[in-house]
Amino acid sequence: MHTRSVARGATLLTALGAVPVASAHGGEATPPMPQWLALAVLVVGIAATVGSAYARRWTSATAALGGAFAGLVVAAVGAVGLVQLSPVETLATSQPAISRAWFGPLTLGIGLAIVIGSLVVGRVRWSDRPRYAALGMVLGLWVAYPVLVPGSLTNPVGYLLAATALATVGYVVWRDGKVLLGRALADRPSRWFGAGTGVVAGLFFMFSMGMLTFVPEAGGGVDLSRSFVTTARVANPLVYWPGVEFHFHDFLGTTPLSGVLSVGMGGMVGLVAVLVGLNAALLAYQWRANATGGGAEVTTGSAAVAAPNACCCCGPVVAELAVASAGPAAAAPLYWLFVDLASPLGALFFVASIALLVGNLVRAGTRA
Repeated sequence: MHTRSVARGATLLTALGAVPVASAHGGEATPPMPQWLALAVLVVGIAATVGSAYARRWTSATAALGGAFAGLVVAAVGAVGLVQLSPVETLATSQPAISRAWFGPLTLGIGLAIVIGSLVVGRVRWSDRPRYAALGMVLGLWVAYPVLVPGSLTNPVGYLLAATALATVGYVVWRDGKVLLGRALADRPSRWFGAGTGVVAGLFFMFSMGMLTFVPEAGGGVDLSRSFVTTARVANPLVYWPGVEFHFHDFLGTTPLSGVLSVGMGGMVGLVAVLVGLNAALLAYQWRANATGGGAEVTTGSAAVAAPNACCCCGPVVAELAVASAGPAAAAPLYWLFVDLASPLGALFFVASIALLVGNLVRAGTRA
């Protein structure tokens, strides 16, 4: 039953499609529904998820997980609706929170501060685990890279840094979380809940970061009356990546779907999706352990796992909520903060999300 609900939710989100900043939200496209309706769907989904979390006190943990996942799917649909109906292109071209002249110094300062802070804190607090300092330093270099490395978009160092970041995250999670995660993934309901939540999170981040859209905008001499698939050279993260640009005029016979997918963006979204999925599987496992064994320690652990998932996934939709409530002008600084990867704070939000998700898995694993 739970497996079928995960599959249905993933299928529903896949059918909806998602969002590129470069080619969506605006133009002559007619919004398929009012923005307030998408907001209402988001609220209903959040309420269903929270309600299912409380309902596990009176029902089985497996049933509560199914309800929570259904709520996540509904919330993701609402969030996607907000993204698709928001004037993201207007936000992207608007004046950022600070002058672009400060982008370079701010990016370099933030990145080097993370590198130095990671080295110092790792040396003082985790001298026997240098992998923690190494991960922090790699994430700091990720932020500083566009300023630190000349010709950054074509420099081989960028590809090396991207591969190093993925490998370092994987090593830290494997080294410190493999025992507890192994138990969680061996539990079938927990495994499926983690997999489904990871898929939902990955698709949502694709929506908010501009990789897919079902509200395409004509421009640049592109004929959107015909479907096409073509190769593309896509900038960011860090460097140029081989990619594919596509447009399906009648996706699933109901709506257009356009997008730009690249190796680099796929790796970045995949990393977030896997980390969110692992955290979700751990949360599900702790729910089930609490149902069978009880104990305040397990309950506290569940709350600790849920917090980073909620924090990392809600960030990109904050700008869209601001659009709905305060308008594009007020929302522009939030877009710059959470969504625009060209801004130092956008990159900082990404690396902070990775650090928070990895840190939670490490914390849970070392206490198991």
